[in-house]
Amino acid sequence: MNQQIYQLISFLLHYPNEEMVEILPELDREIEKTEDILIRDCLQQFVKYSKKISLEEWISHYIEHFDFGRITNLYVTYLKLGEQRERGLELLKLKKFYEAHGFEVTEKELPDYLPLMLEFCANTPIETSNELLMMHIKAIEEIRKKVTETGSYYHLLFDALMLQMANNGLSTTLVSKEIH
Repeated sequence: MNQQIYQLISFLLHYPNEEMVEILPELDREIEKTEDILIRDCLQQFVKYSKKISLEEWISHYIEHFDFGRITNLYVTYLKLGEQRERGLELLKLKKFYEAHGFEVTEKELPDYLPLMLEFCANTPIETSNELLMMHIKAIEEIRKKVTETGSYYHLLFDALMLQMANNGLSTTLVSKEIH
């Protein structure tokens, strides 16, 4: 279940749709198997809240926090580099990193899209996922900080992510300060 946490968070960070609403009860059962109580609690709270609101409200909340915010979008290199040429180089490096570890990246999504990164992490050894996440930990922590500041319940997913990263041996500054 350890690396599957990344897969759960990846799925829940995608744009909300009808399929996600339908699968929430099944996710609840999967989340119940999570050994880490703090991670389980974060994920359960997120799913519980998502069940209480309509799909339209969920979509609206998602758009407000991830589609229009420069700081809170889910493209981890965008925060630091924006649309600069250097970002293109970072994206190419990321694509090569994925390919070197047998993960095929489609043209459907940019390689710095956090849900894609987490999907990769769910399907690779901890050492490889840690290497990737460490390269972008500051951006992930900044997104989490901004999502928390705006009062979005998506902070629960980022809290769970930080806890999982810490469980896998990554030192995250926010875990010790804010979550525990």
